[in-house]
Amino acid sequence: MRNLWNLLVQYHIALVFVIFQGIALTWFVGSHGYPRGKWVQHSLEWQGEWDQRMSQWDRLTELDDLNRELLTENATLRAELHSARGDATQNTYQGAEVIRSTWNSTTNQFVLNKGTVHGVKPGQGLLQNNRVVGRVIEASENYALALPIINSNMEWSVRIGATGPVARLVWKGVDVTRAVVYDVPRSAIISAGDSVLSSGFQGCFPAGLLVGSVADEAPEFDGQFLNVPVALAADFRAIRYVQIATTPGQLEIDALTDGKGQPSP
Repeated sequence: MRNLWNLLVQYHIALVFVIFQGIALTWFVGSHGYPRGKWVQHSLEWQGEWDQRMSQWDRLTELDDLNRELLTENATLRAELHSARGDATQNTYQGAEVIRSTWNSTTNQFVLNKGTVHGVKPGQGLLQNNRVVGRVIEASENYALALPIINSNMEWSVRIGATGPVARLVWKGVDVTRAVVYDVPRSAIISAGDSVLSSGFQGCFPAGLLVGSVADEAPEFDGQFLNVPVALAADFRAIRYVQIATTPGQLEIDALTDGKGQPSP
């Protein structure tokens, strides 16, 4: 309190000046038609600009919410479309949102807003617009943890072309747009742009889903095999919504492979 009093004493002249200026301005505006009109006009202009900015902010917020709803609905509709098309193989799909993700680590991961109460289980595959993204490894009641292709600890069974050789795809931990397919026979005929597809052998995906394409780079020779650079199809820096795939028999396949000590990515 004493400090406040000292401050008032120190600046009392300036405070008195401001007070009298305010009184004079109020009297001048209130008693003269022209200044009063100008003041009202300026006040109205300022208030209008403020209201317009607030209205724009509200619209942006509403548009963001609407966009989120539309993207969620789109993911759900894509999942339903997948399920409708997959009746012959009994594959089922459901939409989910990626609520947390990393792409600048060597062990990247996704957190999804769906869990066991939604039917999500470890071993299910993740898709984005028919492109292979990753695989669920853990699930709590309402959330799930998934590892994407861009995790250097994971391996993926792929096929180059619809009838080409089956090999393993690994991300090298550097470029999120590139991976390498290892153990491709040297006798295989491969061209830049050839599709790299899921083989269907892992159980988490049906066969024939797009993983990427053969990059326009020379493959490396490794004895009797080729190491083929691949351009990944999914944009892992921008993924927000995915479809969770359920493939018949995947849990049984996982149990068999894990039981023999083999990695099951």
